[in-house]
Amino acid sequence: MRNWLIYTLIGVVLLIGGIVALANPFAATIAATQIVGIVFLLAGLIQMITVMRGGPDSHRWLNGFVGILFLLAGLSILINPLVGAAWMTLLLGLLFVVMGAMRLMLSFTFRDTGLFWLLLLTGAASILIGVLIFSNFFAAATTLLGLLVGLELLLDGIGLMAFGIAARRPRHVETPA
Repeated sequence: MRNWLIYTLIGVVLLIGGIVALANPFAATIAATQIVGIVFLLAGLIQMITVMRGGPDSHRWLNGFVGILFLLAGLSILINPLVGAAWMTLLLGLLFVVMGAMRLMLSFTFRDTGLFWLLLLTGAASILIGVLIFSNFFAAATTLLGLLVGLELLLDGIGLMAFGIAARRPRHVETPA
């Protein structure tokens, strides 16, 4: 199978996955939350294995503590994915507000350049998104992650399909005379 076809097929699969996620953002949110829980659980297990296999050093207790935190976070998310989705939505909302505020403050250091308005507008937009998340937190907690996953899958699918189609076309190479 040619590489262009593989890229195109992966793009189609991602596009379909994005459409499915956007059609049911609640299910996509739960799925994304469970994946995060599994990743935390695996990270905690690997951290604990490295602590057990490692020799005595000053960071062993700290690494063990971090491993236990990862294990507990992963188990907590897997046991109750809605609570995990709420925590991740809270963190996303805070991230939007903080990053927006930082961009707003940064914009004033570029007051005399073309970046001023771009930073000012994107900072204000980020803060607005954060405020929207917090204004209807329950709806955001049950759908936001799924919508973001769906949008990302959709865009990645379109990008890979375009790349695959572009890679299919033969390139015109000029030979020296």
